[in-house]
Amino acid sequence: MNNYKHLMSPVRIGKHMIKNRIIAAPVTIHSASNGEIHPNEEAMNFFVQRARAGAGIVVCAGVKLLPVQDDGEHAGWDLYKHNSLNKLAELAERIHFYGAKASMELIGIFDDGYVASEGGLLMDMMTKGREIPISEMIRYKEAYAHCAEVLMKLGYDGILLHFGHSIPIAQFLSPLTNKRTDQYGGSFENRIRYLVEILEAIRKKVKDNMIIEIRMSANEFKEGGIDLEEGLRIAEIFQNYADIVQASCGMITPDLMCRTHPCDFLPPNPNVYLAENFKKSGRIKSYVTAIGAIGSLEDAENIIASGKSDFVAMSRSLIADPELIPKSMEGNSEDVVPCIKCMRCHDSAVYGHLFQCSVNPTIGLMHKLDKMIKPATKRQKVAVVGGGPSGMYAALTASKRGHDVTLYEKTDSLGGTLKFASKVDFKYSLDKFKDYLISQIEKSHVKVYLNNQAAPEQIKMENYYAVISSVGAVPLIPNIPGIEHCIHATESYGAEDRLGNNIVVIGGGQVGCETALHLARLGKTVTVIEMRSELAPDASITHRGDLMAEIIKETNFKHITNAKCSSVHKDSISYEKENKIHTLLADNIILAAGMKPNTDLSDSFAGISNLYWSTGDCVKARTVEMAVREGYFAGINI
Repeated sequence: MNNYKHLMSPVRIGKHMIKNRIIAAPVTIHSASNGEIHPNEEAMNFFVQRARAGAGIVVCAGVKLLPVQDDGEHAGWDLYKHNSLNKLAELAERIHFYGAKASMELIGIFDDGYVASEGGLLMDMMTKGREIPISEMIRYKEAYAHCAEVLMKLGYDGILLHFGHSIPIAQFLSPLTNKRTDQYGGSFENRIRYLVEILEAIRKKVKDNMIIEIRMSANEFKEGGIDLEEGLRIAEIFQNYADIVQASCGMITPDLMCRTHPCDFLPPNPNVYLAENFKKSGRIKSYVTAIGAIGSLEDAENIIASGKSDFVAMSRSLIADPELIPKSMEGNSEDVVPCIKCMRCHDSAVYGHLFQCSVNPTIGLMHKLDKMIKPATKRQKVAVVGGGPSGMYAALTASKRGHDVTLYEKTDSLGGTLKFASKVDFKYSLDKFKDYLISQIEKSHVKVYLNNQAAPEQIKMENYYAVISSVGAVPLIPNIPGIEHCIHATESYGAEDRLGNNIVVIGGGQVGCETALHLARLGKTVTVIEMRSELAPDASITHRGDLMAEIIKETNFKHITNAKCSSVHKDSISYEKENKIHTLLADNIILAAGMKPNTDLSDSFAGISNLYWSTGDCVKARTVEMAVREGYFAGINI
């Protein structure tokens, strides 16, 4: 029985019948683009997989507008070189093979430091650019039309025009960022003029043969910028040229990335109301797309069925689980791997240049998996010591390959370091991932022994062929007088009611800041003491921006940087700053100085079996991403 009848209903747009309302949104697949002028096999496999999984429209990313344009980060496939067109045509046809429509994103980034008006920000949202002259605007307008026409001839059914998030071309639309004094600045009609000219030029070339979708910010969430009413006015004009208007939002500034790419500081599906505002205004007659961390087909179905939008665009959820659609359609939505909205995929370009996902360890390697993974040739006995995310993932992977797996966990429940997530309102997706792993263990053939502090002698007696050690990390205790008066950050979760109202946190890394923010939101006054000059330098780039934006808003959160804790007392701490000693009174003192791998315990399991792996925090205390990946690597190689 189809539980998604609204979501899966076909719809005709001009000459194109789209089989359902799911749009696979474009992704910059960093490591699958290495400067090639055409999509390589890695990129093709990524986008084709989305078609094979069942999306109605697959939007690829992406081509450069001009022959010289290449920002060195986004894919820059070349529509101007004849021999680069072959692979682009092949990509469209491989998407068509699965009944999906092929679309291509045209992103509005100018060359040579150009922005809409003097002083606007470039894509890094830090560097000020220079006003693009009209002669260059004409060149880019012609490039948009040329690219659309070439893509049409190559077999693409549509284009997505990225006119949102205050990227350089979108800056024309906003009264906050458009300070031009010519016919392209000032009034509403002037601000929208250039983008209308681009749309007119495109329509002249492709007529009604292509689906045109526009991504725009329906609300920039900045005073003086695009608000809901201004967004509606813009959409009213765009609908005269576009078939679909996508109601995105925000600006790609550190304080607003969480709005543009929603994280867990916001509730689920926080941006859908923007599409609903378009739909229910009575002023937008074109199709409307909702976007923003839509994580399940259940949510997508409710959005379409309730008339909030005509399409849903999904991106990160399809990275977390490329099989989200077929699993859900087959009635197995509980087996869908939940996206934890950590933005690791978005930030992949700055972390080893490998396309990454915290909950999908295969995402950067999908194009190689057929060669890398072979079924187990012999069923073996495998022991996994430690029931955290790394241990659970290792156990599941080894079990799926046909091995006889036993998991030992010293506490009375699985989850490891992820258990804290159930106590924190802005970690609800991480908590969902923890529950997902536990449920998968419960459904598997993995034997689980709780309250079992496995010792090497015990494991050796069972004669296991392979042992995977995932025993985690232990708190790092600095050599500070009186440090025994501290509560470790991991022990504070679940004990909030027993803590006083005036708290000091020693350590302003990501863990310390998130612990402090959590307690501050509960009404406690929290002061973070950090040795370095800034807070949370260990957090990933986008998450740090989200975290700092929340910290700034929280009046109960205080911090002192460039400060070194010198001693701890029962009800106070002393710290050194600028060669002076200061004292802070506190009801409780929480230590968040980091973790150290439990290497001694982990190493004790080495040499007692044919194969030995160590994974996760017992190798090095890091992120859930590395825990999952190393667990997968261990399980798949036994």
